[in-house]
Amino acid sequence: MVEKMNNVDGLDDFLTKLGTGKWNYLFFATSAAVPGVLPIYLIGSEFLNSVTSFSCAVPDDNRTLPLNGSQCEMVERDSTGHEQIVPCEEWIYDTSLFHSTVAMEWNLVCDKARLASLFQTIYTAGGFMGAMVAGMAADRYGRRWCIRTGTLFTICFTIALVFSPWFWLVVVARFFLGVFNTIMVGPAFIISMEICNPSLRPTVGIFLALPYALMMIGIAGIAYCIRDWRLLQAAASWPCLVILVLMYLIDKSPRWLIVKGRLDEAIIVLQRAVRLNQPNFALDVDVSSVVHSIYQKQNETKTQKTQNEQNESGTSLHLPSTKTQDSMSARGGTDPSLSRPPNALGLDDGIGPWWAAPVALLRTKIIRKMTLVLVTVWLLQGVVYLGLPLSSSSFSSPFLYMALLGAFEIPAYSLTAPITKRIGRKSVVTTCLMTSGALLLSVAGFLLYHITNEWLHIGIVMISYLLVCTAYQVNFLYAPELFPTTLRPLGSAACTLSAYVGFSIPPFITYYTYGNNLAWVSAAVFGSCAIVAGLLVFLLPETNGRNLAETVADLVNRLEEEENLQSNGNGTQPASHLTYGSDGDSFNKSRVSTISGTYCNAGYT
Repeated sequence: MVEKMNNVDGLDDFLTKLGTGKWNYLFFATSAAVPGVLPIYLIGSEFLNSVTSFSCAVPDDNRTLPLNGSQCEMVERDSTGHEQIVPCEEWIYDTSLFHSTVAMEWNLVCDKARLASLFQTIYTAGGFMGAMVAGMAADRYGRRWCIRTGTLFTICFTIALVFSPWFWLVVVARFFLGVFNTIMVGPAFIISMEICNPSLRPTVGIFLALPYALMMIGIAGIAYCIRDWRLLQAAASWPCLVILVLMYLIDKSPRWLIVKGRLDEAIIVLQRAVRLNQPNFALDVDVSSVVHSIYQKQNETKTQKTQNEQNESGTSLHLPSTKTQDSMSARGGTDPSLSRPPNALGLDDGIGPWWAAPVALLRTKIIRKMTLVLVTVWLLQGVVYLGLPLSSSSFSSPFLYMALLGAFEIPAYSLTAPITKRIGRKSVVTTCLMTSGALLLSVAGFLLYHITNEWLHIGIVMISYLLVCTAYQVNFLYAPELFPTTLRPLGSAACTLSAYVGFSIPPFITYYTYGNNLAWVSAAVFGSCAIVAGLLVFLLPETNGRNLAETVADLVNRLEEEENLQSNGNGTQPASHLTYGSDGDSFNKSRVSTISGTYCNAGYT
């Protein structure tokens, strides 16, 4: 046993021989609790901020009269008998469904109606901000630091939200909840993937996604029992207390510590892992030599890679375009850079000034097209993905509706990996989005022509939501695969940020359409977004069964090769296209790097 544990080839090999035990389970439990926090904040506004039926509260003073057909104005008679229309100052709400909501407490109706949507959009704005800093914080301060910081501030701002006497404090608390929720989500996924036995990563990846769906069901039950928004917010935030305990029982990521060169800390962490997982052999394993061996191998690999990149980028920064090369050849001219490897790193890969990386997403025609298409697809699917849960107010029982949505998310998460491995990413995303869009347009038609079979309506929406969730999950894998390695973190971050922009749109759509009895318009907008997103995916290449492109030039060469084969009527794939993700492990790595939106996937080196 000593020989097996000491002679390892990389941290993954060590984790495989270490096995899965109590040490790993602490990480898994912590990471699973984090997604369970999100539903009450992300989609809980349907219960916390619902605007029920209301009417103007006309004072009983013989001077004011109700105005027929108006919820926002009343008639006031002065001492001379002259009547004038004045705005209402108080309202009477229907409390049969909700006893108290944010909208009721601060009268977010009539001329303040626009503030009701702010409750949701300010949270997604905070999430947008959090997505930009989460990865950098996880890389600099560590994954555990992000989980602890995010959890502590989430608890603090939840308390501020629950006891807030002012609406402006509610808005501020919601913004920072969006920031700190996002800061802890990505690192929570990452840390579990980094300490996980490689063979279990597909299973763990699915396991970590399920608590979100299960908590959607749980929130529906809690909201059914608690109809006051303050008590509901406090009760549904219970996963924060679980994380508060667990986050002090987990260690820092040993992979991150080794990458950062903090070997003494990594040794202590892995020694504890051995004691918890294999206590009978704790004294026989020389963890110190294992850690130093892993670090030395990583350092040698990175040094060699850096030298290669520096050697290649030394002359490739001025590599001319294909047109320039052709024109030089026509003139009989030569250029030393033409002898460089086809995938040499240059400005197209973001090598150069600080602004070169963002510009690289738009510099090359192929990357520009891919970036614009993906960003648009993620924005549109974000609108649909969040829009359907925020439409619960259009049904007689929003509690049952939310519970069903959570139940339908479970197969979307658990069946994604085997389906995409068999039939490909592009076909799954396109089929799911376009079918979902068609179903939602049919719902719009039913509502427009007053076909009011609610169970038929719910059934169609549930299937549509299942398809959107499936497409969303596949895109966590598909988008990172499309970008070359040099641009993958940045491209994934752009997609994630675009999704948050999409999340901010549905509250305005649902509030104004349902408030004006135009529910069919909301369904039509969501359906159209899904169909447009599905059509745009046709412009992207398939990645299933292909190896990942390393550089922009590599990607361009492969796509041109495929186009040539198709134009020649030969459907055979080039021999250079190797099988990708055969063990499903790539699915989880891609998802983690996408959620973090940064270079945190360096931990997998």
